[in-house]
Amino acid sequence: MEYAEVAVNTLGGHRHAFTYSIPASIQVQVGQGVWVPFGPRKLIGIVTGLVDHSPVDTTRDIDSVIGTLPFVSPERIALARWIADYYLAPLFSAVALMLPPGFERNTVIKPKITKYLALNINREEAQQVLLVLRKKRSFKQARVLEILLSADSRLPTSAVMTRAACNRNAVRLLIASGILVEQDEVTRRDPLNKRNLPLELPLTFTDAQMAAWQPIKTSLNEVVESGRAAIFLLHGVTGSGKTEIYLQALAETIKLGKKGICLVPEIALTTQLVDRFFSRFPGRVALLHSRLSAGEQYDEWQSIQEGEFDVVIGPRSAVFAPQPNLGLIIVDEEHEWAYKQSDKMPRYHAREVAVELARLTGSTLLLGSATPDVGSYYRARLKEFNLIELKDRVTPLGASSLPEVTIVNMCSEYRDGNRGMFSRLLKSQILSALQKKEQVILFINRRGLATFVQCGNCGYVPSCSHCTGTLTFHASNRKLVCHHCRRTYSDISICPNCGSRDIKHLGIGTEAVEAECRLLFPQANVIRLDSDTMTRSRDFEQAISLFRSRRADIMIGTQLVAKGFDFPGVSLVGVVNADTSLNLPDFRAAERTFQLLCQVEGRAGRGVVAGRAVVQTFNPDYYAVKYAAQHDYSGFYNNEMKYRRQFGYPPFNSMARLIYINVNNEKCYSESKRLRSLLEKELAVTGLSGIRIMGPTPVFISRLRGKYQMQLILLGHGLQQLLDRINFPKGWILDFDPASVL
Repeated sequence: MEYAEVAVNTLGGHRHAFTYSIPASIQVQVGQGVWVPFGPRKLIGIVTGLVDHSPVDTTRDIDSVIGTLPFVSPERIALARWIADYYLAPLFSAVALMLPPGFERNTVIKPKITKYLALNINREEAQQVLLVLRKKRSFKQARVLEILLSADSRLPTSAVMTRAACNRNAVRLLIASGILVEQDEVTRRDPLNKRNLPLELPLTFTDAQMAAWQPIKTSLNEVVESGRAAIFLLHGVTGSGKTEIYLQALAETIKLGKKGICLVPEIALTTQLVDRFFSRFPGRVALLHSRLSAGEQYDEWQSIQEGEFDVVIGPRSAVFAPQPNLGLIIVDEEHEWAYKQSDKMPRYHAREVAVELARLTGSTLLLGSATPDVGSYYRARLKEFNLIELKDRVTPLGASSLPEVTIVNMCSEYRDGNRGMFSRLLKSQILSALQKKEQVILFINRRGLATFVQCGNCGYVPSCSHCTGTLTFHASNRKLVCHHCRRTYSDISICPNCGSRDIKHLGIGTEAVEAECRLLFPQANVIRLDSDTMTRSRDFEQAISLFRSRRADIMIGTQLVAKGFDFPGVSLVGVVNADTSLNLPDFRAAERTFQLLCQVEGRAGRGVVAGRAVVQTFNPDYYAVKYAAQHDYSGFYNNEMKYRRQFGYPPFNSMARLIYINVNNEKCYSESKRLRSLLEKELAVTGLSGIRIMGPTPVFISRLRGKYQMQLILLGHGLQQLLDRINFPKGWILDFDPASVL
């Protein structure tokens, strides 16, 4: 007898499959959806394997199958098993990442059906009927028939009714009398139906690009023949032409009869790159992301599975697209932590999933970044990845140097009496750029007008009633806002603690920088990009279009302005405060600072005008700031790895973060202590060595939305083996390879 292993969509979630017997009346395949009995209920499941014997004495029958074909390929089932094992996630939640939209929630998404009208009689007969209808004064029916007679082929019913200014009844009468016939046709909902881009031809490689391209091209051919995965880390400085290598790698993959997937950190922030893909492969690119409507997601998923597209592009979830015959996976800006899912299980990292998917499918994986994750670079140094470097920038005038960066010590500025947010150098450079009709980007990683409000008499600082965090003042609505839970509070003019009116607004954010620019440079057209001003997707697109067309002179923003944009008119980048992430209690703080500074500096000088950047800081000797100013990744990497090795941080050890959340602070602490004790006992039992347990300690934001948070950090090898032995009660979050320990 044959049995099926089924990942079942249970409420509690299980990391293993359940065994069911297969009735003789049905046939099932790996990856197929089924209805199975589970306790007193019937639940949805996915078949993850077929076996000829059962590990248990008694099994229940599969009730029925869903559809006739599998939803998930065997390679993706194997990928789901890997995700469940590595991230200690429920098996069904891992499989669900690869299912059609709505399947997990049992939400029926139907194909879009378009109705068409056509003549059911010959044209001569239709002309005679038209005369009769006019004599009978059936003008609505006559108008419908006129429209069909004037057309060369069938027409959509809705379009005919609109042109005839009639309701459904007139059409129904013509159909009932056999004059017209109505046909149903499945219509694909195309999220790109309004995008009209010119065809882009491949560009000629520079010598440096050609040297980088040759090993990738060779590998693509070898991988197709051998079926063994190859992984490349393409370390190219900003503006070095990595995208052109992506595009030509995809073209080569398609020529070899294979298909590709390209991951980008965020669709909204990579519109230029996405447009290049659509221009290079018109009609052959699928777009897959959460901002599409449910119907668009369904149609894209179905079309991808049926092999209609050569390329799939999207954010982290696109790695699970059902792209058949996969040959190439691209992860652009591989260092970005947008690829890490942190808000729900499975808490996967799309880059690591891509590595495993490449292995399972025998594909080439291309990881690209100007500032690679130090873990990826470490793996390249160990020859686990193939390292390719692009050190030269490509501009319309050929190779060019990276922007000249000047570090300004703001302590010195303050000592010299300059208490403004702009140093004398940055102010003069902005003015010079504006006079030359050049554009400027100003970066500060803080929103709002003032980062906190304080009483000058007693020191009182307003904080959120639901979170441990100070409130940020936003001048646009005169509100104090918690940037953690988004609660808003009225601004204060009198201190509620001492009654003083000496209320100070301290610290600066994007709103304050915008106000200062409008004051100092009234002739400039200033736009601001942050989550306060970019509330709708079209707001962002309009702002980018405005700046790209040079109808704006100064763009002010948070991390949004650092994300891969190519603005040829920008000659100057100013970092208003480079220190916002330096002093955070996170072992990746220096790496994040270095990456962010390099990325934002790289926005300058991408056209015909040389670029320059001014970095303002109170820590001019900090290594992340110094190496970023020198565009020296190797120098930063070597310094950073000494620190990581000394404390045993990744990549020298794996890391797991365990967070407990409860409305009661004492319960939070006692439960965390209990789990630490249990972990120590299990360590003794298993004999695992070299694992360190840190904590419990409060999370950086120790109270969020009214709930307290405590954490344990584990460092070492064999963490999955240890944690798999623990039964975690409700309230615990397990996060392997966390994006942050804040």
